[in-house]
Amino acid sequence: MSKNTEKPDENKRSVQAAGLVALVRPGENESTQENHHDIQSIAATRPTLEPVAGKPRGRSTGAGGVSPAGGALHAEFDGAGERAGESAAVGAVDESTRPLEATRELATTAGALTYTDVSERLAVNIAHCLNALLDEAPDDINITPHWIRGIHQRIAGELFPEWAGCFRSVDVQVGTHLPPPGHDVPIHVQNFCLDLAERLRHLRDAESVAALLAWVDWRFQWIHPFKDFNGRTGRIVLVVLGYKLGLPPVDPAAAESGKADYFGALRAADAGDLKPLTELWLARLGRAD
Repeated sequence: MSKNTEKPDENKRSVQAAGLVALVRPGENESTQENHHDIQSIAATRPTLEPVAGKPRGRSTGAGGVSPAGGALHAEFDGAGERAGESAAVGAVDESTRPLEATRELATTAGALTYTDVSERLAVNIAHCLNALLDEAPDDINITPHWIRGIHQRIAGELFPEWAGCFRSVDVQVGTHLPPPGHDVPIHVQNFCLDLAERLRHLRDAESVAALLAWVDWRFQWIHPFKDFNGRTGRIVLVVLGYKLGLPPVDPAAAESGKADYFGALRAADAGDLKPLTELWLARLGRAD
């Protein structure tokens, strides 16, 4: 599979933009990939919460620099952002797939907004962000921690300037998943970017591309680097990878009919088996051809 080395012409870019912007349709995020699990800041020490989530699996990076699969259950959805008049949402830690607090309000620079209102505003910012990215030559885009922070700031900074574009510094729990401690997030993201650069050097065919996208899909959400909007940011990373690899627009969001398989594949990845998620990505790439 050849890598795109030239900037796409205007017609191709407009087609790609239409496909990419559709990844964040207002009003649909609450029923697809995001905002379905409670996220809570961990005020007490981590050991006091770990029995609730079960004993977390290993999170260490292996020798040689490429981090292995690991961790506890997948952080499947974005956490709820800071609500007006209260701290980050605290609630049940079951693996519900219902929209969580979709009608509650978030404290923003525009005042108290519902999550639906925030989603619509974010969708506009994401559209501008993707259009700007498509104005760059694929080889000029380097996925680094600084670049990832910049993407998050571009989509959320207008409403949440205090923390948009900043890696979370607190410990959080998303569903039953305990992402890495806040103080470890920068090194995890750095390793993620280094791993990605190395894996890009070893692509051979459609199967290896699908394996790469599956790994990125899972690992970014496992790290859960930001206080909120990790799902949106992770999908932009996936879209940009597809652009760099010269792929047609592939929607990273799981369709309603395929959510069970998708989440099952993510949990398998948490347990160290990326094969189910790789197969799902291979099917997506086949449908996009």
